[in-house]
Amino acid sequence: MVIGGNWEQEILAETAKSMGLRLLLTDPDENCAAKKHADIFYRVEPRDLTRLLTLAKKHSVAGVIADECDYSHYAAVVIAHHLGLPSDGLAAAQVTTNKAWMREMVREAAVMQPRFFACNTLEQSLKAVNLIGLPVIVKPVDNRGAFGVSIVRTNAELETAFLEALMNAHSRQVIVEAFVEGTHITVDGICDEAGCHHNLAMASKKILPGEKPVITDVVYPARLSEELTRHVYDVNQKVVAALGIHAGFTHSEYIVDDKGRCFLVETANRGGGVLTSAKILPFLAGADLYQYLIRRALGETHKLVLSPVDRQVLLTFFVFENGVIDSIKGFDAVHALDGVLHVQLLVSAGQTINRPKNGAQRHGFAILSAESAAELEQLQASVRSTLQVHYANK
Repeated sequence: MVIGGNWEQEILAETAKSMGLRLLLTDPDENCAAKKHADIFYRVEPRDLTRLLTLAKKHSVAGVIADECDYSHYAAVVIAHHLGLPSDGLAAAQVTTNKAWMREMVREAAVMQPRFFACNTLEQSLKAVNLIGLPVIVKPVDNRGAFGVSIVRTNAELETAFLEALMNAHSRQVIVEAFVEGTHITVDGICDEAGCHHNLAMASKKILPGEKPVITDVVYPARLSEELTRHVYDVNQKVVAALGIHAGFTHSEYIVDDKGRCFLVETANRGGGVLTSAKILPFLAGADLYQYLIRRALGETHKLVLSPVDRQVLLTFFVFENGVIDSIKGFDAVHALDGVLHVQLLVSAGQTINRPKNGAQRHGFAILSAESAAELEQLQASVRSTLQVHYANK
């Protein structure tokens, strides 16, 4: 059973079918990308745990899995746990899907993190700002993709930011935390059959300027010194241990400041989104990670074998000019460029586009690979010059 069938999980569904398995797929979208791989499909929201459990029992599923989505992964863990099937662990799923709980757990392990307060009301948020000092980050405790995340630089901006975070928080709670200047880092890892965690890759990120922190570039390996790289990897191992993660993927975000201090932002017990765990990690690790996780979800003995490759990889997002799209030219030419592992548009002709306010509003992306940083930069420039957006009335 695969919970979630959008384009981020299509490769997971495709892998399951390639292994000769009979696939039960659920997704809230009747026309989701992975539906064509399913033997049985149901239209179900990932937060409808009762309905999902009923379907899993009805079809006597042998394993449950999901990836790249907090809600789907959480549902998979709960369903598998209820049925006595292998899972990534209910305790870890609980703590990693709530940033406030996660922060409390790692605080006990003496991991550095921005000073924070979990807030239920605007008054509590104002008190938190007064204690922390401006600027601050205001965000939901339980969402992804920068939904409801704002940088607040004045008290006058707090109410709007609080309400936006609240509307994107399923538990109706927000976090107010100190704003930390520095390099944004992502660390992805996986646990082996013995429960030992392996750091697979580290990336540094570029953020779209402004009050909405939307990522535009993610480059592997991270642009850090060897010493800082080792330090961040060590911190990540400490965080994973503190959160009790013993199975599945991990996807962690950090900020390294100009003093070399590593601050935890958040950790998830799932793969990174936008095909990070579906395409980037298998490429860099030299392993079919989905096949490994599917076999583990079925309770099969399967050893994790990693064969890392020494390559530069860039996940670059398209942020086009505002306006009404008339046409987009050059997509096939970009796809044919040497080193382009994947390219995908998330907008189309006739659509009005604006500056993204969260990850879901970005206009598309490409995953690129090269032997050197200079070659990677040249490939990115070629992609951007080849892909041309034409606007109506311009």
